[in-house]
Amino acid sequence: MHFGLWAPVYGGFLRNVPDEGMPATWATIRDVALTADRLGFHTMLIPELYLNDRKGVDAPSLEAWSLTAAVLAVTEQLRVMTAVRPGFHLTAVTAKTVSTLTDLAPDRFALNVVAAWWAEEAKQFGGVFPAHDERYDQAREFVDVLLGALQASPFDYQGRFFTANGTIVEPKPERLPAVFAGGESDSGREAIAGFADAYAMH
Repeated sequence: MHFGLWAPVYGGFLRNVPDEGMPATWATIRDVALTADRLGFHTMLIPELYLNDRKGVDAPSLEAWSLTAAVLAVTEQLRVMTAVRPGFHLTAVTAKTVSTLTDLAPDRFALNVVAAWWAEEAKQFGGVFPAHDERYDQAREFVDVLLGALQASPFDYQGRFFTANGTIVEPKPERLPAVFAGGESDSGREAIAGFADAYAMH
């Protein structure tokens, strides 16, 4: 059995405790990551949310992908599973980021593909936020392009939400990152069974 933890990108996750004594800073994340690495935790999930849904939208929250690189750089064994919401990212750019992260820390990076749920956040940050079931179609295409570009160059794809036109992503990782995804609806679970390696559940 492996044990993991959520990175406290909000400075903690308790809704009923305004100040948990854990500021939303890199210093907090670094200390938690180093402790988890030393104690033998397997995975740290870094959630991707641009607004703070625990302490309130005016409260601070840290950005997932910057933290991912930093945590991988300061730890030795800890795997980092980074959440990614397809409507907020360009697929080829994300593939390039993943290529770099897997070079930085081979076999210590995984993806948590999140179909997203917060319309207000998408409005504020320019995310593409289709209807519920369509967000899972969007996620499937995102994974198709991301993994495709990490395996073949040049890579072409024509989908409803994403395209790739002779895309070249180098270097190629020796092994593709594991893809996790979660969802509670019937349509979500069915879609996840088609594009993910593992089902993430609360």
